[in-house]
Amino acid sequence: MKRFLILAIIALSMFVSVDASMGYNWTINESGTYTLSEDMLVNYSGIRINASNVVLDGKNYQLISNNSENTGIYIYSNNENFTENITIKNLKLKNWSIGIDVSYMVKNITITNCEFEDNEDFLDSDALGQYFYLNSIHENQTVYSDTPLMSPKLVYTYNGNEYTYRLGNYYYGYAGADSEDEGVYSGVYEISESACDPYPLIKTPENYKVTETLYPDVELKYKYDSAVIADIFALTSDPENYVITDAPVTPTTTPRSSGGGGRSYDSDISDDIQSRIIKNFVSSATVIYGNEIDENYANQLRERIQNANGFTITGNAVIVGGPFANPFATEYNDQFEIPITNENPGENKGIIQVLKVQDNSGSIIKSYTIVYIAGSDRLGTLAAMEYFKTLENLPSGPITVEWTQNGPVLA
Repeated sequence: MKRFLILAIIALSMFVSVDASMGYNWTINESGTYTLSEDMLVNYSGIRINASNVVLDGKNYQLISNNSENTGIYIYSNNENFTENITIKNLKLKNWSIGIDVSYMVKNITITNCEFEDNEDFLDSDALGQYFYLNSIHENQTVYSDTPLMSPKLVYTYNGNEYTYRLGNYYYGYAGADSEDEGVYSGVYEISESACDPYPLIKTPENYKVTETLYPDVELKYKYDSAVIADIFALTSDPENYVITDAPVTPTTTPRSSGGGGRSYDSDISDDIQSRIIKNFVSSATVIYGNEIDENYANQLRERIQNANGFTITGNAVIVGGPFANPFATEYNDQFEIPITNENPGENKGIIQVLKVQDNSGSIIKSYTIVYIAGSDRLGTLAAMEYFKTLENLPSGPITVEWTQNGPVLA
């Protein structure tokens, strides 16, 4: 049986005070990372966070109230300066009046991989900018939140398949009317009059393995602005780079029911792509070409493509064509396992390669994936493009193919 400790936080290079006079057993006053070392049975309210840039990692332990009238975690601001960049994860909160209480002047908060049980309100949040996802919510709890309970755009594996989508939370006792392959119920779950989850999970959070978190780049004009990015298919460049025609676009898949989500890939993706996983990736990526020949090849993946001239890669991308035609192929060519030249891989041969890129230039570390489809000549690029459309998954290593009279074959 686990031992319940009153003092169970390890503070690393920071200050934690025991402050029962304010009704809280612990008050976090400095930025840093805090972890629990044991389950905590608390007589007062639990933890008060007064500082910005705090990570509270429960290490899968429990924060339990001995008095259900108290608050588990309170994130405070003085209504003059923001408390921001707070992460609470891997923690079970049980038997509180409010599991997590977030005051108004709080920005950029993430609550994930937590479990809420036997609380009156599992969350009461006035946060500006909030992610609340991959949490488990037991029955008979209410919630108040100014923003929907969902994730940033994620790359994750579910039931052996990889998706790029958003995830919400798992609710015991809830079963949506329909389901999608992404592991998310169709439609919005209206938890209460003041809170909803657009992406309720079909299974418990451990069934979803997140490999990338694709945070949006958002510049807020005013300090009180709130950023909730609800469009998974947000534009990757300025609107003037997109041409709208009068001709309607025929969807390649049935949209979700009204009120939730949207399809998992864009309607301009080629029907020749056989795998839903490849369609999802191409939907999330910018397809970049260099010359007219490669433009024709790029259009075999999707209708909306991007000329490399003057463009900057900031997210998932597909580079079509080799370094002599595509400036981005020139920039990234040597970073791939097999650089493309006129001699390598050879006449009528092309290579499909994948590169994971991490961008540390901004305040948020961003990770994205670049697929390189190129050959030593135009037929080599064509062979790689045609073969890419037949793949089930993004390859873990280079795939070399050759163009023949019968089409592309493995070289």
